[in-house]
Amino acid sequence: MKARIAVLLAIVTGTAAFAATAPAAPAESSAATAKNCVVVASSNRNFSTLVALVKQAGLAKTLSGKGPFTIMAPTNAAFAKLKKTAPDTYKAVTTDKALLTKVLTYHVIGAKVPAAAAIAVAKKNGSVKTVEGEKIKLSLKGASLFLNGNAKVIAPDVRCSNGIIHGLNNVLVPPSIA
Repeated sequence: MKARIAVLLAIVTGTAAFAATAPAAPAESSAATAKNCVVVASSNRNFSTLVALVKQAGLAKTLSGKGPFTIMAPTNAAFAKLKKTAPDTYKAVTTDKALLTKVLTYHVIGAKVPAAAAIAVAKKNGSVKTVEGEKIKLSLKGASLFLNGNAKVIAPDVRCSNGIIHGLNNVLVPPSIA
């Protein structure tokens, strides 16, 4: 019993420390969790570029489906940063549907992975397999969760009816095309 309480306390403490370093996620309500991930992302102006690209790639119907999904969602600022720092990559990704689909599905995990579970994986220097097929390495820098060492989770645990969204400050590029 004491071991179970210690584990629960560690999870709560880790989640609280992680949440303290990230911008607040939108307030969760039963109405918000009744909406699928595409609808939830569409209602957040910080994800408008991502939503437009998901529609362009023809993935909106899939990501509106049953799931569960974990979407590592780059913000508009993340896409703007990619456009500024790697304009050729940005142009290729946004004009080639197959490449766009590969990049977007690299941001999706075919399971619901809340921040607490991701932090537990990161503490073991682990990784998660994406829908695209390649893995994302999870790591911690202080109390912050990073993907592939450079994309920080800045808005964790945005709940949806078919999964969860974690907002990112950088776009992930699959290693096979980096």
